[in-house]
Amino acid sequence: MIRPTELAAGMCAGLFGRRVTGPRWDGTRLSWVDTERQRVQLGRMTTLGPRHIATLVVEGSPTAALPAVGGWVLGGDPAFLRRDGRLVPLDLPRSDGLWCDPAGRLWLTADDALHRIDLTGRPHRVLDGPTQALAWSPDTRRMYRVCGGGLLVHEFDLANGTPGAARPLVSAARGVAVDVDGFAWVAGGNSVRRVDHTGVAYTIVRLPGATAVDCCFAGATMLITTDDGAVHACATSTRGLPSVRWTGLPASGRTAAPGFP
Repeated sequence: MIRPTELAAGMCAGLFGRRVTGPRWDGTRLSWVDTERQRVQLGRMTTLGPRHIATLVVEGSPTAALPAVGGWVLGGDPAFLRRDGRLVPLDLPRSDGLWCDPAGRLWLTADDALHRIDLTGRPHRVLDGPTQALAWSPDTRRMYRVCGGGLLVHEFDLANGTPGAARPLVSAARGVAVDVDGFAWVAGGNSVRRVDHTGVAYTIVRLPGATAVDCCFAGATMLITTDDGAVHACATSTRGLPSVRWTGLPASGRTAAPGFP
């Protein structure tokens, strides 16, 4: 029987915001959303941990800021946020969840279903039901999906962007991240657990008095958001891959920005 290693997480003061959601790391900078103040915040990793470097005030109520080529695509009212702060509306469904697969395709939740936006800009309804989180294994052969309170794993066809049949992995989950060794880190309850392909936990990060709702890697640091909008940080013995940047819709496609940046 495996006895999991226990790690400690501390409150992270470097990610500004009254209610932080959706931190992402693109290998160079961090981005997250302060949903209470309706701002996109930017930061970077330092030897002292994550540090805030800039604030971008946007109209509407952004729910996520997914790294993209030239800026970020925003959840909520769909828009592209350029690095210079210009906001460009996008002809995409309103969504709270945004992810990018290893091939650079956008995935989003809308109309109680999971949709894939192909590189041509064509949308596809892929899976019915709500999706709270998505992640892919480093070898791109598996897609991890949080839905209905649990974590499922799908075999994944990267060439076609098609998930296969689902297999339950963890019964209680809110968020998921994957490390370079292919282990899934599952946020749920008062902990984040590192599990293998069978669901056996090898590492547990405890969060006494808090409920973990999401997690992401920034190098070897695990960032964990909780249901009160706070962020906790934990040093790990492994690393996570940076978020894949969305390449955007085609220049002749469905955006008001000529030559989509």
